[in-house]
Amino acid sequence: MTLTEVVVSAVILGISTQVSFQGWARTSQAAATSARIDQMVELLEQRLLASRRALARAPIADVDCRWDSEAVQGVLEGLPGGIDLEMSWRFDPSSDGLWLDVEPISADAAKAFRRTQLITPAGVGHCSKEVTNER
Repeated sequence: MTLTEVVVSAVILGISTQVSFQGWARTSQAAATSARIDQMVELLEQRLLASRRALARAPIADVDCRWDSEAVQGVLEGLPGGIDLEMSWRFDPSSDGLWLDVEPISADAAKAFRRTQLITPAGVGHCSKEVTNER
């Protein structure tokens, strides 16, 4: 092998090694980002599930199968606070439902993740009678 061939092969080896390390770095960064996303989605879902269970256990609907807004507010405010989550709610008079919104507190994650769920008294088992259209 001549000196030129040795130098060229060393340059090619150096470049391919650098490209390989960059590929591994990007792959590990993508894996870490994916793990953070999975953790955030799991926290959001756990928060919604805990809220839904708390609403299902508490006697917070009247006989007409409508939310008692003060009781609902008391139940939701009594839930333990999420470490990185913010929860808000609003009543929807058109469907007698309650919209729960859960999102991360950090501004970067809040743009990407926000979970909203409509919960009704009948949906969590507070309506014991069947509603019919008969008058």
